[in-house]
Amino acid sequence: DPSKVSFGPKPLAGAMLVYLMHAAWSGTVNLRTGTNATHHYILTFLLQAKVAVGMLAHSVDFRPDGAHLAVGGANGVIKVLQVADMTQLIAQMQHCKEAIDDLKYSPDGTQLAAGSHDNFIDVYDVTNNYTRLARCMGHSSYIRHIDWADSSKVLQSSCGAYELLYFTAATGKQVQQNQRDTLWHTYTNILGFTVMGIWPTYSDGTDINAVCRSYSLQAWKSIDPLASDSSQLVVTAGDDGRVRLLNYPCVIDDAPAKVYSGHSSHVMNVRFSPHNKWVTSVGGKDRAVFQWRVLPHMQEKQAEPASQAPKVYIYPATQKRLMQDLPEQQATVEPALQEPKEFVPLQTKQPQHTYEITTVTSNIRGAGTDCGVFIIIYGSNGHSGEQKLENHPDNFSRGRADTFSLTLPVGLGQLQRLRIGHDSKGSCPRWHLTHVLVIHKGSEAPPVTFPCGQWFARDEGDGATVRVLQAAALGDNSTTEGSKQPRRYRIEVNTSDVKGAGTDANVSITLLGSAGSSGPHKLENSRNNFERGAVDVFELEAGVGQLQAIRIGHDNTGLGSAWHLKEVLASSPGMGPLQFVANRWLAVNEADGQTFITLRPTSGQGTPPLRKYRVHVHTSDIRGAGTDANVHIVLFGMNGQDSGPLKLENSKNNFERGAEDVFFLELPDLGELTAVEVGHDNSGAAPGWHLEQVVVVEVGSNRCWAFTCDRWLAKNEDDGVIRRRLLPLANSSTTTYRVTTYTSDLRGAGTDAGVWVELRGELDGKLSQGPRLMLDNSSNNFERGAVDTFLLKKQQNLGQLTSVTIGHDSKGMASGWHLDHVEVADDASGVTYYFPCDAWLDKQQGDGAVERLLKAASKEEAAAAEKLAYKVTVYTSDIKFAGTDASVFIDILGNRNGQSTSSGRVALNNSKNNFERAAIDTFS
Repeated sequence: DPSKVSFGPKPLAGAMLVYLMHAAWSGTVNLRTGTNATHHYILTFLLQAKVAVGMLAHSVDFRPDGAHLAVGGANGVIKVLQVADMTQLIAQMQHCKEAIDDLKYSPDGTQLAAGSHDNFIDVYDVTNNYTRLARCMGHSSYIRHIDWADSSKVLQSSCGAYELLYFTAATGKQVQQNQRDTLWHTYTNILGFTVMGIWPTYSDGTDINAVCRSYSLQAWKSIDPLASDSSQLVVTAGDDGRVRLLNYPCVIDDAPAKVYSGHSSHVMNVRFSPHNKWVTSVGGKDRAVFQWRVLPHMQEKQAEPASQAPKVYIYPATQKRLMQDLPEQQATVEPALQEPKEFVPLQTKQPQHTYEITTVTSNIRGAGTDCGVFIIIYGSNGHSGEQKLENHPDNFSRGRADTFSLTLPVGLGQLQRLRIGHDSKGSCPRWHLTHVLVIHKGSEAPPVTFPCGQWFARDEGDGATVRVLQAAALGDNSTTEGSKQPRRYRIEVNTSDVKGAGTDANVSITLLGSAGSSGPHKLENSRNNFERGAVDVFELEAGVGQLQAIRIGHDNTGLGSAWHLKEVLASSPGMGPLQFVANRWLAVNEADGQTFITLRPTSGQGTPPLRKYRVHVHTSDIRGAGTDANVHIVLFGMNGQDSGPLKLENSKNNFERGAEDVFFLELPDLGELTAVEVGHDNSGAAPGWHLEQVVVVEVGSNRCWAFTCDRWLAKNEDDGVIRRRLLPLANSSTTTYRVTTYTSDLRGAGTDAGVWVELRGELDGKLSQGPRLMLDNSSNNFERGAVDTFLLKKQQNLGQLTSVTIGHDSKGMASGWHLDHVEVADDASGVTYYFPCDAWLDKQQGDGAVERLLKAASKEEAAAAEKLAYKVTVYTSDIKFAGTDASVFIDILGNRNGQSTSSGRVALNNSKNNFERAAIDTFS
């Protein structure tokens, strides 16, 4: 019963091919390519390959670019195959127990929606290895059909209970608003206003099994037979064995239709080709696939016989692959076709690409492992898929270099990164890897080194057993001294000889060097470590390059957790001893209350200064978004450098719903940031966390990187992940704007009205404008003297901002509003724009206007102005007794036209309780 069919367009050598796929309950999937025959009426679909997927195939769909094929099984499993070589499994998912009834890729190819017999629709992120993005719930019966909107943001679905529902793909939430004006990329649902006329008189919901509306794709316009008069059609698959063709939209009761017979059983599915030249229908019990040609006008011509079909090539099943062994039998699709012993491509044999992979296990104690090691190599043309590394019983022994060969049908292009790890099974579930070397055999590409120098162990370093390694720069020998080559360090920790200096807490140290961070190492070799006046000696291995700093502290546990640290001495063979002087308390109730400290060597010769980074963490403003867990972050820089996991904490109650939390980190210079990894330990009463975004600012240079998340980090939400790696916003057509409004500190300045904003800019020499957006969140916004920040996510990148229009709807008890100024930060570029206002938006005040056009302040205008408004932000330290009740003033000094200038003393004062511990106070 070939119940599903899917077209996928793909150009090849200048000719147009159309892939046709149908899923059969026999557990095989058949791939056919279409070529034009010598006549004008028949497109000959030649069977190119037949492959067993190891399950009863129930639904199929091609990714829009034709590179991936998703297959849904009757057992709830989804398998994604690489079309170029269907033995390659891209991904496999299972979040349902019953059959996958429909699969649909989004128009932009970044998401895959899967409707199941469990009444759910799961949305998968194609760009993130098909991880589950959201689950759409609300249907009371099994899912029948799914369609995506042109925007790839909304989908519609119908079910066996004849419900038509709409969902937001990113969150899975049901959309209650009317979708009458939504443009749908496809229309395959049997329900809806635009197809209400497809139902014949006296029919019921079982009489039509499938629907397909014709396409209007620009890529095929030159050959689309329907493009001349801009008409659209809809075709239906009937339970009476007939195919019907109607005009679209079809809103007239019992609309007129052209009826076509041919199937001897009920018609299960029907689809237009992407260029609307053909329609394909698949039958039920007749096991037939019919091809229909679409003609704009009736033509009477005789069809010529189809050309002789070539041989069918069947992929052989291999061990530990997606495919299962096929029974030895003749192919049933075409009687004249014989089954060859091995797969031969349809035209010419494609070249094979061989990669030689060498892993070097460190020569340190306990470095070897007997776990199962796997790798995924990523290049500019795609990735290798997960490959197990195994060819000898002694693989991955201490100090051993193991070489493996990997053959792929398609080259990966320029190698960029790899993902490597182990399954934590075996008697030695830990591994210390020095580096990985990858060579593309038979090509002129140079060998690519991926430096590591870290543990893959749950009880060492940061606890990770899987890592993403970045390719070293060309000419960088990452296996030599000065990079991540691991070395043994001798660490002497001197506890001060003062009263109460010893600690019972767990002490850890992180080494920071030119090649990155070691991650935290717990210091413990005796029950009585860190006693008063004691010198404790430890040995550890790390690959951090030139040692530049250490971060040492404790977890504040035990009866006597307070600790007075005198100094730390670090030495290594071939490296002189380095002294790190502390001579201070590390205790929550002593000095500044800090339990961790970053120290630089006292000599400082040849050691670059530490950089200070300001990390802004935005928790989403949705229900249950806050977390009580301990949150950590890792910053990744160029050439494989990283900060190691750093706990984000201060004296505040952090990570509450809708909150922005600011943290300061002192680290070696990481250069340009390439990623951050944010996660938590799943502790506390409510550990689930919805993270909006992270913004990192390098203090001093004001370089800024924004990392958007907008997902859950929770074991019971989304995909169950509590740690995510985020990439920066850069060179993107979309961005996140942070709009901050400063309500004046005047009597009656606040408003209860609904405030909106429109942004305008200039991009590539053209004016650009964003939509009108409401500024609203769960806070009581726009109060007197308030500073309110709003995130405008996934907005069109408008380039350099030139102006904003801001206003309100004049609703509420006190709608009048006095706005001081607006700031807009473009997180993609890191640029912040200032828009002065200092005026009323009130029908009863000033000029009566309730909306104003504000122009961005320019450097030229600032230079010419006699007076300027300055924004002063004061960060009070997060240490004990840091706040003040005194009157604070500021004197700003400058140079204007070669003469020294001064603002004079200006008091920093407003209606708030300023300058409290860890407070951020802003003045204009």
